[in-house]
Amino acid sequence: MMLKLTKQLKVVALLCVYTFLLEISVFLFKQEIGYEGSTLPQYNFFILVEFIFYAYFFKQIVRNVYLLKVINLFLLMFPVLWYIFSFYCFNILQWSSYAFVFGGTFIIFFALIYCYEKLTSDETTSLFNEGEFWIAIGLIVYYTCVVPYMGMFHYLTENYEKLAVKLKSLNLITNIIMYLLFAYAFLCKTIKTKKSYL
Repeated sequence: MMLKLTKQLKVVALLCVYTFLLEISVFLFKQEIGYEGSTLPQYNFFILVEFIFYAYFFKQIVRNVYLLKVINLFLLMFPVLWYIFSFYCFNILQWSSYAFVFGGTFIIFFALIYCYEKLTSDETTSLFNEGEFWIAIGLIVYYTCVVPYMGMFHYLTENYEKLAVKLKSLNLITNIIMYLLFAYAFLCKTIKTKKSYL
C-alpha cells in the first residue's frame, strides 16, 4: 500500500530528511573527519530552515485570516531577525538562542491556534486520522519544553554547567516524543487509506 501524504505532510517529511542529513553531517564532522571546531554554525543555519518550514506548514492548514497574516509576516521577518541575532547579537560560532526562542515561541503559538481550530470545528473527521494535528501536538510538546532551556543555554553553561548537562536530556526526550508523534502522523494516513479499501 502506497503512503499518500498531503502536501503539508510532505513539507514536514522533507524537513525530517534535511534534519537526518544534518545530524549525519555533524556526526561525520566530529567522528570521521576529526573536525575539532564547533558544529554550532550548522545548527544555527538549521534554525532558519526549520522555522521557515514549520511556518509554511501552518500556513497551509490554518483557516484564521488574522493568523495567516501573522504567519506571512513571520515568513518575511524571521530571516531578517535570524541574520541579526546570528551575526550581530551573537556570532555564527555561538548558539543563537534569541533566534531559537523567537521562532520556537511563534511555532507554539501557530500550533495552539491550529489545534484550537480543529477541536472547535464543526467537521466530524476523527483526529486520530489527522496527521497534521499530530504534527502540531508534537511541535507543542517539543518547543514548550525546550524553548525555555535553549533560551537560558548561555547563562546555564556559564554559571551552572552541571545543570545544563542534566537538562540536555530534556531536549533528547522531547525530541524523541516529537518524532514518535511525527511517525504516527505519517502512519495514520496509511491506516486511513487501508481502511477505505476494506
